[in-house]
Amino acid sequence: MAHSLLSSETSAEARHRLRLALSRFYRLEQFDLFFAPSLHLTQVLLSQLFLRQEQARNQSRYASHFPVTELNMLPAVPLIAGSIMLVPHVEVPNGRVRSLRECQNQGVTEASESFASVLHQKLIDEANLFVTRLDRHAGICSDLVLVALRTHDFSTLVRSELRLFEQGLSLNGTHEALSCFADPEWRPYNAATVDALSLSAPLPLSSCHQPGLPFASFNVPASLIAALSDAEDVVKWPQQARLQLNANVRGSGKKSVNMTHHLSRRLQFLLSTGGKSEKAAGQPAGPGSGP
Repeated sequence: MAHSLLSSETSAEARHRLRLALSRFYRLEQFDLFFAPSLHLTQVLLSQLFLRQEQARNQSRYASHFPVTELNMLPAVPLIAGSIMLVPHVEVPNGRVRSLRECQNQGVTEASESFASVLHQKLIDEANLFVTRLDRHAGICSDLVLVALRTHDFSTLVRSELRLFEQGLSLNGTHEALSCFADPEWRPYNAATVDALSLSAPLPLSSCHQPGLPFASFNVPASLIAALSDAEDVVKWPQQARLQLNANVRGSGKKSVNMTHHLSRRLQFLLSTGGKSEKAAGQPAGPGSGP
């Protein structure tokens, strides 16, 4: 029955259902939601949109075509040579959280590392505009990027043009995302949080990330990083000599789960064995067991 429903509805209907579901799960009722297939295309579309709005504001001949309120846009979305910057809310691999004011003063907030994480509430409370992948912490799908504009901060002209842009795009992940919501094992948030941690053996190491993030970051020699086997929770940054360990515990967003001890044991295991076996001690429980 569910498959029949998905196959019979139009793309517009599927996107509408997806918007409603995201608003409900992630408390986005104050935002207008749009979709794009990639961060790069999102940057291109927003750059074109805000360049056109800026040109409209600067040309007096438009004044008779639109009410003044319709030409207003946030002055904190700067254009550099006709393009906007996507500014990460959480900087990786350094593990530094930028203030949302800083992000908005430099461009558009890229929130893939904070959306659906322990930083989610701060993001939706303070951001006027953000873009995010839906696979990082939400665990929904890798083929969609969400663009969220706080409704009362942007004109209907801006929002209407974004909707027109979206309608012209081919979006492959909509049905995959809707199927994800129907899975009883799925939980909307990554509830993991990691404090500062340090090791004395087999190698003296101290984390360099800002405590409270859902990952830990370490300064590690590039030669050691290269010797580690690939793993789902390990992100290697050899050029920056950084090692990032991700924590993921699915939850409802009501409380966080401290994963510092687990990541400490995981790091010890990786450094002792080179990560040759994935039977690491203390692996977190499955997605249905979060808070």
